[in-house]
Amino acid sequence: MIRLAGHITVVAVGKMRKSHWKTAQDDYVKRIERYTDFELVEIKDVVGRGQPDAVAMQKEGEQLLKAAQSASRKIALTDTGRQMSSPRLAEYLQRQVQLYGHVAFLIGGPLGFADDVLVECDEQLSLSSFTFPHELARVILLEQIYRACTLINNEQYHK
Repeated sequence: MIRLAGHITVVAVGKMRKSHWKTAQDDYVKRIERYTDFELVEIKDVVGRGQPDAVAMQKEGEQLLKAAQSASRKIALTDTGRQMSSPRLAEYLQRQVQLYGHVAFLIGGPLGFADDVLVECDEQLSLSSFTFPHELARVILLEQIYRACTLINNEQYHK
């Protein structure tokens, strides 16, 4: 088995509140950990808690960047980011980990990212041209990271 030599972090706004999302998340985290050093960091959601949206997004952004500060490569998931196929993501992920060692994927809350977060990120990727709830986006990203690991290892899951 090829184990990615670096570290992958997923930093996401908010905790999974619904048990079905949490179950899926935990399953994929466990699967990914067989292939690489992996960490999922959940930061406190601020949007919708009595502050103007822009202020709340700014606070979430500060938390996201702080949680990802040790990563050499920060990748924001946005609706306007670059899209790629699952096999292409596998190649991309393997190359990013080899080149940078520690890669962090950032998932914003329901309103997305404050502008300064995007400025600090090295790249933006999109999971789809569809819009997803951020909980589902997190599960999809985790599934795609796991799928990438199976592709890197020439395993059958991806078919």
